Amino acid sequence: MNNMKNKIINLSIWAVLILAGLSARAQDAEKSPLVVTLSYFLDNNNYQYLKVNAKSKVDGKFHPADGVEIQLYLNKDSTGKGVGLIGKVVTDEKGNAAANIPPALKQTWDLSPNHTFIAVTDKTKKFDETNTELSIAKAKITIDTTDDKSVTATFTEFKDNKWVPVKGVDIKLGIKRLGGDLLINDDQSYTTDSLGHVKGEFKRMGMPGDEKGNIMLVAKVEDNDQYGNLRIERSEPWGVKFIEDNDFFHRALWASRFHSPLWLLVIAYSILIAVWGTLIYLVFLLIKIRTLGKQEDDHH
Repeated sequence: MNNMKNKIINLSIWAVLILAGLSARAQDAEKSPLVVTLSYFLDNNNYQYLKVNAKSKVDGKFHPADGVEIQLYLNKDSTGKGVGLIGKVVTDEKGNAAANIPPALKQTWDLSPNHTFIAVTDKTKKFDETNTELSIAKAKITIDTTDDKSVTATFTEFKDNKWVPVKGVDIKLGIKRLGGDLLINDDQSYTTDSLGHVKGEFKRMGMPGDEKGNIMLVAKVEDNDQYGNLRIERSEPWGVKFIEDNDFFHRALWASRFHSPLWLLVIAYSILIAVWGTLIYLVFLLIKIRTLGKQEDDHH
């Protein structure tokens, strides 16, 4: 009898373990694949940072993955693991996150002309672990202008311990505006020659500038597979000087209500007085009619 009980207990334990294993496998099968992408940015040859995007595929469509913790590293050792921790980030509701490359990694950065960025995520209930890499070569852009209002940009790569020009890189020349960069003319982009140069004519005459007429010129490389995203700015007095409008507090149609034109105030207040005067006069007549009616009733 005891042997039978032991067999039943053992079979029950095995059944529970098997069901637990099947449940775990089912949960793993239900996990959505996580896709992590990296982008490198360099602003004004000084400020470096990474942008990260995480998304998952559900029902055949990609959706932003929020709340994903990602570890970012600079370069890797022989085992393929990251050696220089850039930082840990968590994606927002759009699946995006960003991290600056810390000054502590400057020595590591200076040692080589080529680097690899690594993004690592751990295994969670929703996603399996991921490992994403982005390799870039060190490069920079310089920008210059001429008296005939032409803009010249030069693209160079750090190679053999010196900066060498790069041919065949697409560069956009534009003007920095609040809503985004505006091209300096109708050309969408320029391709560098053997000296790494591109040149474009500035045709946006009459562009509003600051109080001195300065506008910010921009040269940028976007989503380059080898160099990433690079951008540099330069101020030039090619715009129209900004003149502060001091007429706002003078009497005008577009001024505040306390500074409206006198003729408009006279008309408005006249209409107001006429309307209220008419209403008051009607009330007075009603009261007078009621009083006369009472007097007639008293006589009778």
